[in-house]
Amino acid sequence: MNKTEWQDPQFLQKGREKERAYFIPYHNMDTALQGIKEQSGAYELLNGTWEFKYYEKYYEVPDVIEQWDSIPVPSNWQMYGYDKPYYTNVNYPHPVDPPYVPDDNPCGVYKRIFHVDKNWLVRETYLVLEGVNSCYYLSVNGVEIGYSQCSHMPAEFRLTPFLKEGDNELMVKVLKWCDGSYLEDQDFFRLSGIFRDVYLLSRGRNHIRDIEINSDLSSVTARINTVNYQNDGEEEPVWSSLYDDGILIEKKKVIDGAVTFTVDNPRLWTAETPNLYTLVFQMQDEFIPIQTGFRTIAATNRGELLINGTSVKLKGVNHHDTHPTNGHVMSLEDIRKDLITMKRLNINTIRTSHYPPTSEFLQLCNQYGFYVVDEADLEMHGFVSKITGWEYKAYAKDWLTDDPLWEEALLERIRRMVERDKNHPCVIMWSLGNESGYGSHYDKMCEWIRSRDQVRLIHNERANMVDNPPCVDVVSYMYVDLQTLEKEGKEKDKRPYFLCEYSHAMGNGPGDLKDYMDVFYRYPRLIGGCIWEWADHTVLKDGKYYYGGDFGEATHDGNFCADGLVFADRSLKAGSLEAKAAYQYMKAELVEGTCGKLIVTNLHNFTNLKEFRLKWELTRDGEAVDQGEVFLDLEPHQSKEIVLGYSLPADCRLGCFLNLTLVKLHDCGWAEAGYETAMVQLALPEVQADSWFYKADKENLQASRADFRIEENKDVLKIHCSDDSEYSFDKNRGKLLGIRAKGQDLLTEEAKLTAWRAPTDNDRHIKHRWGLFADNISAWNMNRLFHKCYQLEWKECGEGVITVNVTGSLAGVAREPFARYEACYTIDSHGYLTIDMDVKIHKDCIWLPRFGFEFVLPEEMEQIEYFGKGPYENYIDMCHHVKTGRFHSTVSGEYVPYIMPQEHGNHTGVKYLKVHNDKGLALEFFSEKGFECNISHYSSEQLTKAAHSHELERGRQTIVRVDYKVSGIGSHSCGPELIEKYRLSEKEFRFSFGVHAASIK
Repeated sequence: MNKTEWQDPQFLQKGREKERAYFIPYHNMDTALQGIKEQSGAYELLNGTWEFKYYEKYYEVPDVIEQWDSIPVPSNWQMYGYDKPYYTNVNYPHPVDPPYVPDDNPCGVYKRIFHVDKNWLVRETYLVLEGVNSCYYLSVNGVEIGYSQCSHMPAEFRLTPFLKEGDNELMVKVLKWCDGSYLEDQDFFRLSGIFRDVYLLSRGRNHIRDIEINSDLSSVTARINTVNYQNDGEEEPVWSSLYDDGILIEKKKVIDGAVTFTVDNPRLWTAETPNLYTLVFQMQDEFIPIQTGFRTIAATNRGELLINGTSVKLKGVNHHDTHPTNGHVMSLEDIRKDLITMKRLNINTIRTSHYPPTSEFLQLCNQYGFYVVDEADLEMHGFVSKITGWEYKAYAKDWLTDDPLWEEALLERIRRMVERDKNHPCVIMWSLGNESGYGSHYDKMCEWIRSRDQVRLIHNERANMVDNPPCVDVVSYMYVDLQTLEKEGKEKDKRPYFLCEYSHAMGNGPGDLKDYMDVFYRYPRLIGGCIWEWADHTVLKDGKYYYGGDFGEATHDGNFCADGLVFADRSLKAGSLEAKAAYQYMKAELVEGTCGKLIVTNLHNFTNLKEFRLKWELTRDGEAVDQGEVFLDLEPHQSKEIVLGYSLPADCRLGCFLNLTLVKLHDCGWAEAGYETAMVQLALPEVQADSWFYKADKENLQASRADFRIEENKDVLKIHCSDDSEYSFDKNRGKLLGIRAKGQDLLTEEAKLTAWRAPTDNDRHIKHRWGLFADNISAWNMNRLFHKCYQLEWKECGEGVITVNVTGSLAGVAREPFARYEACYTIDSHGYLTIDMDVKIHKDCIWLPRFGFEFVLPEEMEQIEYFGKGPYENYIDMCHHVKTGRFHSTVSGEYVPYIMPQEHGNHTGVKYLKVHNDKGLALEFFSEKGFECNISHYSSEQLTKAAHSHELERGRQTIVRVDYKVSGIGSHSCGPELIEKYRLSEKEFRFSFGVHAASIK
């Protein structure tokens, strides 16, 4: 190993074969068509347990290693106790001094013995390493034969001259850092080692070296390059066969290195209809299968993205290779699970952030149906902070994108990606990398790509820093707000406009997806975007999840890596379901509710709705009163008026709703028949809900006055009701002290009026305006709350009714009151408490996290019943995945295990809530206009303080939050501020709800 080599940006490889398309050769046609590479006969996987030795400093590696450890391949050595994981987003984990890396460069040495028999010795043998971080030297039988870098691209080495019959020794010396590390500053855990497959290929002496396939709507053309190691001057014939689902369509001889097949009315490939054909190329005893699809890609002069001539919207997500126990290692089943889950969430596009995935990933994208933005292994984000701050002005000339010494290093990464992935129909864009500025090298990348591929679009988000030069086909931005997006939709630029990252999904959220999709659909030029990102990046150890900073990193970005649409174990959260709802392919609008007249729109691009059933259900007060099914023959992008023909209920108490669900008619590779792909709920205003907010009958109140009594001393006011319930108030502090029923306390603490919520990840910026953290001086300090009672008066109003009137305020420590209120507590002899509040917010106060009461109940109050939006947590801007109805749950079941504890478990549109135990005791809350509620065993203070979910200790209480309103979630963790309409920003409002202690029989 020579340190001048791995710190030389012009020394990129030694002994590595020229890049080519991915394929596996087989020994006969049958196995080629089956495509199971383990049955190839020409493929030997070297994955498994390898000998391994780790050295903190490369120069400590001895000539002979006597004692070896062992490690699985593929793996990252940090996941096995060698070194530690290191998470950083922007900052490099080492000084910014390109091309130099730290002198004490760790090194992992791998050794594997593999067997070669006589049959392989008379053929050509190649070794392929699919992915190694960061660079490595390769030796065979003690002879150093190769070097390579670029972590996420395969490297192929010809081993033939170095092999012997029998056992052969393979040694790989992997360095943690090299000059290429400056080009791989992606937002993920920095992990090292051989993390993708290693295998051998046995090829004929004369064999096909590379294949390039291009198609349109009726023809497919292949160009073939061969290599001859026999040196006999004879050119072997190459034959090509086109198959459709295993049935031969045509067989042709390759002439002058090319062959074309024309098919009448082929089944076209799209993300909705991933129809694939198989081309098999035969040379001597080798059969090489490659799946292909008939499809075209284009953009109109309005900026529309056309697939096969049809305008499509990209409903996407960014995908990293990440696994909580395996690091950057993704098995085939891990990948399959991700893709199936995406399909079930209506995702149709993947950006391979920020490096090319495995070839198998793309093969599965071909098969399941995804549009792929294939991104080069290229990011230099850390240059923005190479001095002291974020010097974005340095993007143009002060980065490696304009440095002649680095030109080939950058261009090679593009070439290797394009040449490997050129035959995948799923790839519709080539992305030149991520957050690396824009310099002259990018112009050369575009020029080279255009010389190789005239079909796919070229994407580079940082081109917007230099006014989007014409060589870039797509105008791309990150995290723009809705106003900017609307403006761009109206622009005259003929290029498509794409959000390569938007709706940051960190923690609880994102909360603005539907708003973005509405704008995408409004303008042809806005082709869609990719949510950031798919899955939380965490490290699972001893049953606990860890993130940045937990491993002693010098610089880190905390839990900014836990920013996925799904949890690290791929379980779904509310944001996952919200994405499904925002991305769904059906729209329904109510025309006339009395008979169920609707306008249904098919948002699919290539699928008729006759492939689905439209199921409907009419509900009254949460109970189904009628239901049916409709089969629709509705072409893509078309709308149709339908009439369901039901009869409306005469009346209701809580509301009537029409629930529509679109379910699959047939099984497919990612879902079973009956799977729900879309859901719409429509309120039926024609049925007016009766006023059911509690109003006691005067005669009954008068009759029960005999059991209605009042106790008072200088500190406490107690009201005893005829139903054996009791309410007590603190006369000095104006607070509801307790509620008792059947001799038992239903409150273990006084009821609190509060505006604080445990900050979500999307509150990470605004929380410093809300609450007191460290030495913050710009907040209203709502998490250090003081309640002030200016006056409490009570009076008996006759007919068994008492009112308690409180004038008070809420203020953070060291601040003026941010809220002043007049509260009227009305208690009648039947034990019903009604709370009416008039609230005024300080004119200079920031918008509030929430506003409402917290009631602390005994822990045993575990059961929940409510009428509102459910069954999943929801917020005012994240509620399209839920519907209004009657639901049952438990307090424990409302907990959501975000790795960084935060606000969760909210429900909007609640008109009735009952929390009860197993002994028949309940506390009910109700409101005519509705409220928001949250029930938890954890306090807001606990959730605010804890840094990890495993640090939470479940409290011995049940906390019921009844709120006037809770501000939305948004995606401000790395995006625009919360949309104005979703903020609790009113300066005056009225809030009313009722409370009742009840017995359950």
